[in-house]
Amino acid sequence: MNFNDDLKGNKSVILIILALTILVLVVYWPVQNYEFINYDDQVYVTDNYSIQQGLTFKNIVKTFSDFHTSNWHPLTMISHMLDWHLFGDRSGGHHWTSVIIHIFNTILLFLLLNKLTGAIWKSTFIAALFALHPINVQSVAWVAERKNVLSSFFWIVTILFYVRYVKQPEWKKYLPVFICFLLGLMSKPMLVTLPFVLLLLDYWPLNRMQIYSRNNDQVETNMANMEKRKLSFLILEKVPLFILSITSVFLTIYGARSVRTITSLEYLPFLIRISNAINSYVLYIKKLFWPNDLAVFYPIFHIPFWQSLVAGLLLLGVTFFCCRNFRKYPYLPVGWFWYLGTLVPVIGIVQVGNQAMADRYAYIPFIGLFIIIAWSAEQVSLKFNLLKKIFILTAISIIAALTILTYDQVKIWRNTVTLFEDALKKTKANYVAYDVLGFEAARENENEKALMNYYMAQKINPKFYPAYNNAGIVLIRMGRREEALKNFEMTLKFNKYSAQAYYNIGLFYLKDNAFDKSMMLFKKAIEIKPDYVEAYNNLGVVFIKKGMIREGIYQFEKSLKINPNYKEAQQNLFIAITMQKKKDSVSTR
Repeated sequence: MNFNDDLKGNKSVILIILALTILVLVVYWPVQNYEFINYDDQVYVTDNYSIQQGLTFKNIVKTFSDFHTSNWHPLTMISHMLDWHLFGDRSGGHHWTSVIIHIFNTILLFLLLNKLTGAIWKSTFIAALFALHPINVQSVAWVAERKNVLSSFFWIVTILFYVRYVKQPEWKKYLPVFICFLLGLMSKPMLVTLPFVLLLLDYWPLNRMQIYSRNNDQVETNMANMEKRKLSFLILEKVPLFILSITSVFLTIYGARSVRTITSLEYLPFLIRISNAINSYVLYIKKLFWPNDLAVFYPIFHIPFWQSLVAGLLLLGVTFFCCRNFRKYPYLPVGWFWYLGTLVPVIGIVQVGNQAMADRYAYIPFIGLFIIIAWSAEQVSLKFNLLKKIFILTAISIIAALTILTYDQVKIWRNTVTLFEDALKKTKANYVAYDVLGFEAARENENEKALMNYYMAQKINPKFYPAYNNAGIVLIRMGRREEALKNFEMTLKFNKYSAQAYYNIGLFYLKDNAFDKSMMLFKKAIEIKPDYVEAYNNLGVVFIKKGMIREGIYQFEKSLKINPNYKEAQQNLFIAITMQKKKDSVSTR
């Protein structure tokens, strides 16, 4: 290539990057005016006292021992801490950070694919699909999913450094691969499959495996001169990365168990999980081509055996086809196993939460399917030259259509009500949506409407304990105390580790001046949830009412240590200290 060709190539890359950036900004521009979502955003940001206490060295260190979100992802929590430091409770700034990271991810993905294959327009098409597919809106427009876009940033950067390493293998170039992978795992543990993806890339397009066929000149690649290695060497080469993956899996399981978010086999039997996983693999592909029913939450329900069987046979058929053609069309097994493999951590065999699947889980896995689509289209056009122009027009039409669909999908994320009302329209018997809408109605003091939603959630899923606890809170407000107590007890029937239920029953007995009972319940809530500021505060109130002022002061101080801005504890502490001073002055007379 001469200088003029190189200059033209650089100009094309710059123009493509600008175009991709503008497209992302156009579709996600409205999010700057959107609210936080009262579904996980409070856990990560709005009610997370630890990230609101300031961007200090001490608080940063604390994130490395924080498991209250059920995940170990200190880098994600630091990013939220930084956002709170910059924007406070102004949600628009938090949204902008995620959009900017998504733009970086899009650009880096384009640069990576172009570097690997030299196929600039196929790389552009894949990056555009990634940037504009509606299924990725959940990852970008939901502040709580910062972990998804941030970890994906390090996923792509890790591969870029890996490409640099394989061109000239040495430990100094391997070190950035190791560090970036570690940072990715510190953002979200879903990245544990990355070492396996690197093995796929060793096959194609890096062409490092000795089994690679030389009879595929029609497949574009930018790495034709890589030194061939045995599979055993390539696996051994990645042992440090596998060690990081194993460590991350251990920390993830530990975190999920510590806050008890892993769903038991009693609640969700193994056969149902397998059936749901098989079905979900196919449903994700359906949403790739026809994303008309995207929702924030998909409930798990019984799947007919015939449906699971058909889905399983379809997956086996595609797998067989890709494996059979692995030499002639190496992008097929690479893209397909990229998709299958990267979904493994979140496909539901180890179930965390109640969702059957989630749009956010497709953010990285779909890249594999995008690769198959782009390269397959080129292969067909090479055989039928007349189709080349048709494919170009089709690609442009697809990008235009996705831009419109994604812009519409973004609108749904305006606030909690618009999001979950949309979920009710697009899913059947969505008990989580009813529960969240009930919570929103309760915030507006629409008690009857809130109860109606909570009762619908209970009717659909009688074991969904949050709906009982939330209904109990509204019933207390309405003066229907005995009904409220029954709902709190039902919460504990289905989840004996519900700190909120113990706390609410404790408040119930505190109002009746049954101090010993309420004390026991508040202590139980704190045992389950050690950062439960309200429980510490009300335990302090119980001690004060029992005349144990020093013990009460101690509990108020513990509450304020967790959340220094908790006004009720501040007032109670002031009153308790005043009482103690009067008591001490009387005793010294």
